Amino acid sequence: YYYYYYCLLFKVLNVHGEWFQLNSCAVVLIMLRAVTSCTLSAWRFRAPIQTKTSSLVKWAKIPKPPGITLLRGNATTTITTATVDNGSRLVGYWLGGVAGAVFGMVAVGGYTRLTRSGLSMTEWRPQGSKLPSTVEEWQVEFDKYKKTPEYLKLNRGMNLEEFKSIYFWEWFHRMYGRSIGLLFALPLAAFLAKKNTRDVIRSKKIGPRLALMFGLGGLQGLIGWWMVKSGLEHTHVLGFERPEHDMPRVSPYRLVTHLSFAFVTYGLLSWTAMDLLSPPDWAKTQARGIMEKGAQAVRSIKNVRIAAIASCSLAGLTVLSGGFVAGNLAGLAYNDWPWMAGKFVPDGIAEGWDFYKPAVRNIFENVALVQFDHRILAYTTMTMITGTFFLAQRGKGVFPRAVVLRSNLLMGAIWAQATIGVATIMWYVPVSLGVLHQAGALTVWTLSLWLLHATKVAKFVK
Repeated sequence: YYYYYYCLLFKVLNVHGEWFQLNSCAVVLIMLRAVTSCTLSAWRFRAPIQTKTSSLVKWAKIPKPPGITLLRGNATTTITTATVDNGSRLVGYWLGGVAGAVFGMVAVGGYTRLTRSGLSMTEWRPQGSKLPSTVEEWQVEFDKYKKTPEYLKLNRGMNLEEFKSIYFWEWFHRMYGRSIGLLFALPLAAFLAKKNTRDVIRSKKIGPRLALMFGLGGLQGLIGWWMVKSGLEHTHVLGFERPEHDMPRVSPYRLVTHLSFAFVTYGLLSWTAMDLLSPPDWAKTQARGIMEKGAQAVRSIKNVRIAAIASCSLAGLTVLSGGFVAGNLAGLAYNDWPWMAGKFVPDGIAEGWDFYKPAVRNIFENVALVQFDHRILAYTTMTMITGTFFLAQRGKGVFPRAVVLRSNLLMGAIWAQATIGVATIMWYVPVSLGVLHQAGALTVWTLSLWLLHATKVAKFVK
């Protein structure tokens, strides 16, 4: 706004030659701002003045402002005015929308798992299938389910109406996944056919990344069926045998594979959208401003970058351990906190150790150890994110605002997630809290990626 005002002022005063460079006229601008602020920059009058100015800007044919550096006391604030072109914005919003759909898919998957709906469909077709609509069609599907270990061991006596409920959620989960495939593939084809978006894909070099995302999405459907088959056939992976008395459920190894592919796909979608929606050269511009503040500022932003990488990595590892908690139903075993059966290290770890061969299986199947590992990883992640938060707070006025804001949001999210996790354990994993906890994990993952993306500025400081 001030840029346009000063340009108009110079135009009216018939200042000839090239448009002045604000960087070289910083002192003049500050003086002009001080003189004019009393009459022109009162906040309540800002909007109407800016509206009237816009028509004058068109009359004067004033170009868009360049990057501006203003001096305020001993600090230097760098403002980048570069904008995102329409093609990048369109592709970025599309990928962000697909990421949002994947977020919903993860939440629906959590509900499907917690309501024990995942083994209700005994067949898989790549093209999908319609929901049964007649009593005869429902009875055919129900008869197939009656042959599964889950029905024979857990759900004998289930009636048709109860079966319809669990079948619907598994059917909806599968069809939701296929709809995401269409949401990705159809707009991508349109973008490749349109010149400006095709140029964006080529210039930003995201073609291979888009191909990888498409492949991961298709592979995820196969992995989902591979996971379901383990519950229908009572099998594991890697030659590990499942004991006959084991509850009918999907293999925790396959469940974690399915979950990790979902998080990786979501992360790639989100990261690429962030790249496209960030103004060009934003990180380099902010890096120059930080370097002007001295060596201490440079060291500080690099430390925040390292902390952000560690936070993001720990968040991802904690999610994977949570998948093993879910796959082993470990959340139903120890429902006290902060202790486990009255102790910090539960006796169940040693008691069940010799049951699993080879011993490494204890890390992934020993219920006591699985939940203990998840708690320790959660505490470690909380500590790391809290430390990152305080590092970012020390850089207020030095770091880009995005770094401080995103660290604040991540700090709030991790503590909320921990609170939900404790409540979920102590209340014996109610479906509502279980779904909320799974969605909370993806929220923490999202914000950790968002913070990490903002700290890319550290790559350009010297």
